[in-house]
Order: sequence, then structure tokens, then C-alpha cells
Amino acid sequence: MVESLFSALPRLHAFEWVLLGIFGGIYLLKFLYLFLFTGRIHLQRTPGQEESRPLSLLLTFRNEAENLKKHVPLLLLLPPSYVEVVAVDDFSQDASLSVLGKLKHENRALKISSLNQETRHSEKMARNIALKAAGHPWVMVLPPAGTGIDSRWLRQITSRLNDGKEVVVGYSTIKPEKGFYNLLYRCEAFFQQMKSYGFILNGLPFLFFEENVAFRKEKYFEVKGFQQKISEPYAHLELLINLFIRKATTRIVFSGEAVLREDVHAQRQLFTELLKKEVRIRKHLSFFKRLVLSIDRMVTLLFIPSAVLVFLFIPALWPVYAVLLSVFVLAFSLIIKISLNRLNERKIFLPSLLVALVMPYYKWIFQGVFSYFSRKQRWWNKR
Repeated sequence: MVESLFSALPRLHAFEWVLLGIFGGIYLLKFLYLFLFTGRIHLQRTPGQEESRPLSLLLTFRNEAENLKKHVPLLLLLPPSYVEVVAVDDFSQDASLSVLGKLKHENRALKISSLNQETRHSEKMARNIALKAAGHPWVMVLPPAGTGIDSRWLRQITSRLNDGKEVVVGYSTIKPEKGFYNLLYRCEAFFQQMKSYGFILNGLPFLFFEENVAFRKEKYFEVKGFQQKISEPYAHLELLINLFIRKATTRIVFSGEAVLREDVHAQRQLFTELLKKEVRIRKHLSFFKRLVLSIDRMVTLLFIPSAVLVFLFIPALWPVYAVLLSVFVLAFSLIIKISLNRLNERKIFLPSLLVALVMPYYKWIFQGVFSYFSRKQRWWNKR
């Protein structure tokens, strides 16, 4: 077989050599990215836990009475010497404020404020009020339906809030339940965060999620709040954290004990909003980060088509392609499996492999359609 492979090489035409070179280059880039970005999280040194620092947990909400009644009491069980809860009501029309009022009567660690009328960009204004009211140097945004916030989670996060860091990143997703969109959302959230972790560790830091991310409150005011980004509809504090996040001052807590899971029912709208937020956050990144992301996307989109073409046009070398692709699939599967196990993210291993195969093409089309209608809407608004 080896002799037949070597004998086939001299018979290749120029077009076939070019095609082989393209596939080889794409394969090499994919393999390097797999280990230098996707798998690099497993190479980071895990420091020992230090003395915990106090943390302000920020809850901004609208019409979340049931979630507040269910989840906020668990937050208030955390040691008040290390945690305060700052809740800002975004002009709720249900019993949200009444629920919090009863809880505040029982616990002084809860601070409550509210927007007293409907306003534009109220989600960002509510976050601004919460940040101003926070009493501790470190703050974190939590969703009203956040779960998994216990003493183990608190220790994992607050023991990393040391003087040399400005951002501490934990993993965020939704609770597992039956349903297609639950699986799809969890897989996509996993890959988005793995991508941002890889970029952070390679000195190109950015985030797609604001939840379960602790940061120094002073950094928010150093970048002067939302300012020009207040009209962005799909992202909030991620936009500002991405202005000051740096590799040297960021700690990724890659542990199942530090995972935040939101207790929500995943439907198509929730998944679509996740994709829209990613598109919009990418738009606000620096040119070089967008360039690297674009190269990664192009290489990913071309990987499978280039493999198919070399199989079709140069079939004599099929054993080589088979070995190369098998090695990549095994390495990719191993990294994903280890990552999911560390995050205690169960029952999405096989779905995640399918999502990794198909989703890049869907997202490429989705981004084109979404960008087109966004430009059309802006043009219509200017008329």
C-alpha cells in the first residue's frame, strides 16, 4: 500500500497538487487551533484557593416574581460577610417587588432599587443602578433564575478574587431538561465559551456571557459605563468587560463546582437570541480579534468541503486522508469529552459533536440574514 501511495504522487497534475496543498494547509490550521485554542484550557495552571474576598451579586429583573421567590432565598443563605445581593427592578408589573420586600425584612444583605417608569434601554440602566449600589469592590451579574449558587460555588469564585486579577470567569449555561432546543442551546453555549476561553489564554480576550463573571466594579466606571453602547439591544456588560479584559488579569475557573445554570425552558427564541448576541458582540471587538475569528470561521467552513474534494479528485491517497481525519476526530472528541466532564455537563457529548459539524454552516447563513435585516431596519429608522 505504501508503494502504491508513493507511486501515485508523481502522476498528480498541477490542479491536484494545489487541491492537496489547500487541504493540507486547512488541516494543519485546524489541528493547531484545536490544541492551541480549544484544548489550551486544560494546560492552564490551576492555582490553590486563597482567602475569599467579598462579592456583590447583581440581580436585574422584570416580572420575575416566581423566580425571585424560588431562587433569591438560597442566595441569602450565603455568608453575609462575603456576599451582598443587589436587586434592581426594571419596572415590573407583577409581584416582584413585593416578594423582595418580604425577603429584605428577613435579611439585611439584600439591597433593593427600581426603575419607576418605562424607559428606553432599561436593561442597561438597571445594571448601572445596581453597580452604583454595590458595596463591595468585586461584582457579578446573576440571572433571576440562576441555580447552583451554594457554598462550594462561592468558594470557587471568591477565592480567586485576588489583587492581581480584574476578571474571574465561570461557566454559564441552562439546566438540563428534555427538548431539542435545550440540547442545542447547551451545546452552542459550551462552544461559545470554549472559544472565548481559548482566545483569553492566547492573549486575545473577550467574553460572550456576562453571567457568572466577577469583575472589579471600578473598571466599569473607568470605561465610563455604557455610553455609546447603550443602544445595543442584544448584549450588556459583555460589551464593557471586553474593553478592559486582559489575559494577565483574568482567571478562568474551569470547574463543575463553579458552574452557573439558569432554570429556564429553552425554546427557539432563546436559542436565536444567543446567536444574535454572539453576532453583535463580535461587531464590537477590535479589528485584530475579528480578523482571527473570521479566519477561524473560514477555515472551519472549508475543512469538510476540502476533505470531500481531495477524496473525489485524488482517490488514490484515500488511506492518508482517512488516517488524518481519524486522528483529528479522535483528538477533538477527547478534548470535548474531558471538558464536559470537568464542567459536569452531562448528556451532550454526542449532540455536541453533531453541533460542531453542522452549526458553523447554519451560523454563517444566520449571520448573513440577521445582518441584512439589521441594516434594513437601521435604514428604515433613519427615514
